[in-house]
Amino acid sequence: MAIGQVKYRGKVGVMVPGHREYWPQFPGQREAELKSAEIFEDLLEECGVEVVRYFADDGTQMVDSPEKAFEAGTFFKKNDIDLCFIYLPGYVASGRWVIGAKQVSCPIVLVGHQVQHEVGQVPITEAIGFGGPCCVTEAYNALERCGIEAKDFIFGRQSGKWFDTAMTKEVDEWCRVADALRAYKGAIFGHLGHTYEGMLDMNFDPTTFTRSFGVHIRELEMCELVDYVQTATEAEIKAKMDEMNETFEYLDPSYDPTTVPINPEDIEWAAKCAVGLDKLVHNNNLSGMAYYYEGMNDNIYERVASNLIIGNSLLVSQGIALAGESDMKTCMAMYTTSAIGAGGSFAEYGIDLADNIMLVGHDGPHDIRISEGKPTIRGLGLYHGKKGHGISVEFSLKTGPITMLGLSSDINGRFRFIAAEAESERGPLPQMGNSMTRARIPRDVKRYVVDWAKAGNTHHMSLCLGHQAGVIEKLCKALPDVEFIKVE
Repeated sequence: MAIGQVKYRGKVGVMVPGHREYWPQFPGQREAELKSAEIFEDLLEECGVEVVRYFADDGTQMVDSPEKAFEAGTFFKKNDIDLCFIYLPGYVASGRWVIGAKQVSCPIVLVGHQVQHEVGQVPITEAIGFGGPCCVTEAYNALERCGIEAKDFIFGRQSGKWFDTAMTKEVDEWCRVADALRAYKGAIFGHLGHTYEGMLDMNFDPTTFTRSFGVHIRELEMCELVDYVQTATEAEIKAKMDEMNETFEYLDPSYDPTTVPINPEDIEWAAKCAVGLDKLVHNNNLSGMAYYYEGMNDNIYERVASNLIIGNSLLVSQGIALAGESDMKTCMAMYTTSAIGAGGSFAEYGIDLADNIMLVGHDGPHDIRISEGKPTIRGLGLYHGKKGHGISVEFSLKTGPITMLGLSSDINGRFRFIAAEAESERGPLPQMGNSMTRARIPRDVKRYVVDWAKAGNTHHMSLCLGHQAGVIEKLCKALPDVEFIKVE
């Protein structure tokens, strides 16, 4: 289930090959295969992607010659599709369409099906249109021999206008992959300040992000942000404060000694910083940003950098990924989970040994689209391990299935997505001005800590709704050089 409005819709093409020798032998076979393809395309549209259709000169989508295949492939390439499904509703010689697959310049997924029927009770003239595995086996082999890797092979059962549940789930997950691939195209990620001193897992090489995800890292200057903050108008500040009042509930201090009463000046300053942050993001055309800056002696840079949590959380909730401590890798993880419709909060985790549960959260930025109820604001007399003071967002995730997704890199700079699935549940939480969620995993939490660390993760992650490991695994297949690890 998508969280709020999906900012990016993947563009997918469907190539419908057919074995033209069958048309005179089995009247109605061509029409039946085209009808089956229409049913598949209806499923794709239900999954929320934009379906790009190729039509031959006869007005149909049938590709039953190398000439039509080449034309279809170049059409899909011209239309910049993110994913191409080769839909095979019946046997077709691979030479009819592989030349088209060579043209599409995007990941390819093979799809086949079998219509359930009583074997021996249906004549060959009818059964020939019920699909089967033979053509998909040949297709996989032919692509490999032509130097094309099919990213997946989906095979299931069709019954009337429906496909079986497992097949539908696989198709939907690939549609979410298409959404992510579309979101990466042309994306600009800002880098403001520097990584938190001494956090070696946070350090990153901007070029590797362009290599693996096709995005650009733009280096930003604090003076640009500070200028936007200092020139914010009274009307802009009031509008932002109105947005804050509508979005958040304001809390009293908690038992935790770091929480303090909310200072009205802190609210106005956070609003002013949020206005400046909005302009920084807009004027630099940012899809995301990783930031961290300290400053000295309570100067203007320090006061701005330490009061971005409110503005960050409002932007994250619009699909703009922002990550603190200048963690660009987690920024990319947050952007990815948001792009697939699951939201994405900046998080790290602790554990409750007595309840065998994880406590997942951070002081921000947070995605309020995935909050259980209205998110809250609490005053902080100090930020944990950082300079400054102000206000912070606090909430728990909606109850139900959740996913923790980290992005890390190995000694050679190769990225890996690391995913773990859990269940969000209600229960006692520390009240310290941080968003925090109780995440239950079906195993000993101490062993989980060990396996999560051994997977090579950073100490941050994106926290999102739903069990999304299947989507992320498929996404890694579609990316040029990104490994996938699931911690179970």
